[in-house]
Amino acid sequence: MLEERILITLVVVAAAVIFRVAIGGVFKRKLHELVGHQLLANVLTGVLGIGLIIYLLYVWGMVMALIEIVATFGIITTILLFTLKDIWLSNLFAGLSLIGDKLINIGSEVEVAGKRGKIVEMTLTVTKVRTAGGDIIIVPNKKFREDVVVIMKKRG
Repeated sequence: MLEERILITLVVVAAAVIFRVAIGGVFKRKLHELVGHQLLANVLTGVLGIGLIIYLLYVWGMVMALIEIVATFGIITTILLFTLKDIWLSNLFAGLSLIGDKLINIGSEVEVAGKRGKIVEMTLTVTKVRTAGGDIIIVPNKKFREDVVVIMKKRG
């Protein structure tokens, strides 16, 4: 029985490491222009690590500790989600949706909320737009989903 638990532990840890390396490679190849891609990779690693710990506690027969940990994380997560919902979370999800949007990229000329300029940086929560005068406007990503955004036609 002890040997079986040790074997399961080793296999699960090895699978988690392989998964993390694979996800990191995908993020580096596909999302290298997105400034916050490392943050997203770190969040996924954290979620994977928490899941791994919970599963290993279950394998080793520590069910009561598992229940206490899940309840604690549930309460903390609920509090954080209510706290960050309007400030950060909505911008994060809007930023993730911008990743797949083929029309809005770094270098695109846009007009949002009456301000016009060229996108110079996109993160998971904000997009930076440089105006013709050289000013930088920081636009929360949820503005790209809530407001009317005009994407200027490329010249040339």
